[in-house]
Amino acid sequence: MKIASESVFITEDAEAIYRCILPELGTMVSGRSIVDIKVNNHSLVMNITADDIISMRSTLNTWLRMVQIAHDVCAVGKNARYGV
Repeated sequence: MKIASESVFITEDAEAIYRCILPELGTMVSGRSIVDIKVNNHSLVMNITADDIISMRSTLNTWLRMVQIAHDVCAVGKNARYGV
C-alpha cells in the first residue's frame, strides 16, 4: 500500500529554505520513501510517497524538522542583517 503526503509552506524564504535542504535530497535514508520538493513563488511544496505508515511517519518527521531548521536559520540571518 502506497501512502502520499503533500505539505505546503507559504513563506517569503521559500527559495532560501529550498537551497538549504536541497543537498539532503540526494541522500536516501530509506528505500521505502521518496521525497520531492519544489518552490512555487512564495511556497515550498513537499511531496512524500511511502510504502507504509511507519516509513511515512519517519520521513515526515525528518523532513519537517529540516524545513523548520532551515526556516530558523533564515530568521537568524535576517535578524543579524538588520541588527535585531
